[in-house]
Amino acid sequence: MIRNVIFDWSGTLVDDLEAVWRSTNFTFEQAGRPVMTLDEFRSEFFLPFDQFYEQVTPGVSLDQLEEWYRTSFEEDQKNIRPLPHAVKFHQFCADEGLKTFLLSTIHGDHFRVQSKLTPFKFDHTYVRVMDKRAKISEILDDHQLAKTETVFIGDMEHDVATARIAGIFSCAVLTGYNTRAQLEAAGPDLIVEHLGDLQSMLQASRLEWPSTPRHEHKPHD
Repeated sequence: MIRNVIFDWSGTLVDDLEAVWRSTNFTFEQAGRPVMTLDEFRSEFFLPFDQFYEQVTPGVSLDQLEEWYRTSFEEDQKNIRPLPHAVKFHQFCADEGLKTFLLSTIHGDHFRVQSKLTPFKFDHTYVRVMDKRAKISEILDDHQLAKTETVFIGDMEHDVATARIAGIFSCAVLTGYNTRAQLEAAGPDLIVEHLGDLQSMLQASRLEWPSTPRHEHKPHD
């Protein structure tokens, strides 16, 4: 039975893809690098993001890149809102008494702004985590979370890999940065179109997790 839910932030709970894409392109321009189309960005972007920038903008310090990025993002993020079904699913977790955690690379300053624009509250929050794979086991140990009772929900291959390293369930949502093909290749336990589908599944199963790996839930017509 699922008792603990660890959430990613960007692309899982909030719709920030275009804001991040625009600000990343602004950063590329300042660094004298070609900009990307949205499709190119979704295809090329990966976590940890410091490694992504090292590959795309070699020789430019992360501090400088972040300074440029913040110049654009501080305005762009004002339009960030929850993704469809995210608020309802988060409330479902609260109603069922599930422990909720946030594990995200988002900068603390940006999270403080965005959290005021959204209703999400968590039992424990971990932000500015550059590599979630290096943090996840510590979270499980600190809070004594049973692996068979814990799921990590995210929208990127990195999130799937993080769950696998920890030995917990992984759920990939198609509402964010990575495409279906990318996520299928990562091999999560479950792929859903959005959090509403996950909620329907958990309600139907009374919070039991499907035993078959790489199960794709399709809502009933």
